[in-house]
Amino acid sequence: MVCGRYRRTHLVNPVNLLADLEDFIHDHRPHGTLTGDATEPASNGNLLTVACPCGVVFERWVTSQDATVDLLLADLRAGGN
Repeated sequence: MVCGRYRRTHLVNPVNLLADLEDFIHDHRPHGTLTGDATEPASNGNLLTVACPCGVVFERWVTSQDATVDLLLADLRAGGN
């Protein structure tokens, strides 16, 4: 089962991706171990999935550009240069 709140078939802003993923983890961590996976890179990016034992699956397409921006933002939050 893929919950509509967590599934998007279009590419999203990396900031929204992180916020949505954090929400999913917060909501589903109490159900048990979450399982993450990503597809091999394709021309439109990678499909990131995180599955919860309750049956809900978080799915997002992530482009290489999104991943680069996310890493840069994480570095800035950590105080890196």
